[in-house]
Amino acid sequence: MKDRNNDTSQSRSAANGEPPTGSPSVSAGRRPKRPSANRRSRGQLPVRALIETAGPEPNTPLSEVRLTVGRIGGPHGVQGEMKLRILTDDPEHLATIRTVYLGERTVPIVLESIRFMNEGALIKLEGTHAPEDAALLSGLAVKIAGSDARPLAEGEYFLFQLIGLKAFLEDETPVGTVTDLIETGANDVLVIGERQDSSGDLLVPNHPEFVLEISPEKGRIVIRPPVYAN
Repeated sequence: MKDRNNDTSQSRSAANGEPPTGSPSVSAGRRPKRPSANRRSRGQLPVRALIETAGPEPNTPLSEVRLTVGRIGGPHGVQGEMKLRILTDDPEHLATIRTVYLGERTVPIVLESIRFMNEGALIKLEGTHAPEDAALLSGLAVKIAGSDARPLAEGEYFLFQLIGLKAFLEDETPVGTVTDLIETGANDVLVIGERQDSSGDLLVPNHPEFVLEISPEKGRIVIRPPVYAN
């Protein structure tokens, strides 16, 4: 059973059952409508299903969604800065964020500064003045309100918005419903379940050869299922 009571990820999946991201989790993330490849600049990720992370219902208003953008790794220096492992495919946008949410906390905290370095960042939060303060926050997910994310461009969507879309063939034959999404490190794989003609799930790579249309606003996708040799 999917847990839709918690948060999602803006792009990548994260450890401890808390989202990618932002990944939907959900490693929800932000993707072009018909990508040839996912935007991954930090190496391939292990296979992970979106269902393994908590996330909101696909029609949840963005103001109520919390997107995981990173995870605190530990203190840095003596002024209360912390290492941040970035879990979003739009890290530069974090420089515009003023408040964030930590873990499952519902009260935002001021993001005083962020400095990008190597493949991560250093952040300073309000109230953290010493390494001991920062150490208490180690391991927590850093999230932003969905309404604070960069506005979606035409043809973009968040991963959690895919769940529940009705799948159709090119001739409008209904196939089933998107019930899950698996992040493989290459092309994400859509899991089409609730099929009337079969008891098994249909796996469709999220690639323009197989996914011809993704329209969350219409509640549908159009697919060309792959044909596998016997």
